[in-house]
Amino acid sequence: MCNAAHFVEHAVCNNASTGAAVAPVIVTDPRLDALCARVVKYYSLRRFVRETGRPAEEWPQQHEEGMFHYSSGMQAVVAAAGVCDRVSVFGFGKDPSARHHYHTLQRRELDLHDYEAEYEFYRDLESRPEAIPFLRDSGFRLPPVAFYR
Repeated sequence: MCNAAHFVEHAVCNNASTGAAVAPVIVTDPRLDALCARVVKYYSLRRFVRETGRPAEEWPQQHEEGMFHYSSGMQAVVAAAGVCDRVSVFGFGKDPSARHHYHTLQRRELDLHDYEAEYEFYRDLESRPEAIPFLRDSGFRLPPVAFYR
């Protein structure tokens, strides 16, 4: 978890579970949160300018900047790239009939995520990691990453 609101969701989910094991709480470093936020905003902003032809200054109105956030999958991939010698990712992409979260009936995706921007990041992570800003200049060496779609 990187956001205080997620503690509420965790409590609700654990209270709703019937006989299942209680999920552990994992709190992530705020620097991981900041890195994920910067990377996904960069990719989202770049995609917005490329696809709309509008100036970058209009991006905040289009994406409700205060609510915009990366997905938990994005956070998991970045965390794995930071601690593993090799990263293999399975299951990205979504069946339209699947639920957004396992604990709700909601099927549509949340507008606060830009999944297409995240997918662009994943493609770069897999095939051209040297192109990823913020990581490229840090001197951090990424492990090999493979996505199985």
